[in-house]
Amino acid sequence: MKQNLKKINIYSNLLNDAVNTFDDFNSVNSGLENFCIALKRDLAINTFFKSKTVEVFEKISLFEKAVSNSMNEILIEVLKVVIENDDTNLIQDVSKHFTLLSKKKLNIAFVEVVSSHEMDSKQKDDISNSLSELVNKKINIDFNVDKNLIGGLKIKVDDTLYDSSLQTKLENAKSKLVGV
Repeated sequence: MKQNLKKINIYSNLLNDAVNTFDDFNSVNSGLENFCIALKRDLAINTFFKSKTVEVFEKISLFEKAVSNSMNEILIEVLKVVIENDDTNLIQDVSKHFTLLSKKKLNIAFVEVVSSHEMDSKQKDDISNSLSELVNKKINIDFNVDKNLIGGLKIKVDDTLYDSSLQTKLENAKSKLVGV
């Protein structure tokens, strides 16, 4: 276990040292997320990387061919070392630790915006820009739709939830009226 933590730290620090801009972070982060998803969802990919009968150079060669045009170069190099050391089982933890390190280094806030309907790109840009100015950080933002919301927004910035949804306002009013 202690050895795994050391490896996770080494891999995530290598990636963090390589990112110097928000765009670098987004590129590495999305590549890591996609690789994690592929390992989780596709049994054939997972089995291939865990196989003891496939030579390491074959794994690395196929991996490079598959991602050479779509993945950040530094991430490819780090993942080649991960594959070579048979550490693909650590990728999820490496991704989480990398995100935490880069969040501090690059002053990034993680934001989730939930609305009752799909927003157009102008609305999303306006919200992104306003939130970035408000928290004085670059933001990594996800937009989601919850049809159960009547109106308004739920915005989660890192660990803080701002709920201006009509549903919550009605529930608060109801509880105040019941208390009267």
